[in-house]
Amino acid sequence: MTGMDIGIAFLTGSDGMTPPALGRAVEERGFESLFYAEHTHIPVRSRRGDGSPARGFADTYDPFVALSGAAAVTTTLKLGPALTGSVPGASCSALAPGGTV
Repeated sequence: MTGMDIGIAFLTGSDGMTPPALGRAVEERGFESLFYAEHTHIPVRSRRGDGSPARGFADTYDPFVALSGAAAVTTTLKLGPALTGSVPGASCSALAPGGTV
């Protein structure tokens, strides 16, 4: 029987841990991977059901920039972008042909 690899998927911006700090923390705790997500569609005048603004989603890190920061300070983590499913017409196979999902 083999063990299970467990990773972290994260959606964060400037109000959370920096990518290098998060990468170090995830690696130090023995996780196998770190995936950064992004929210791709932020309407200028968006509101939540309670009337509060949804602009907080606009303050998320670009996943590739965040992953570069994490890669600079880690040695064992597998890193990648997390798909949020909000890109019309996009699929895992379309974004990473031949890749493992």
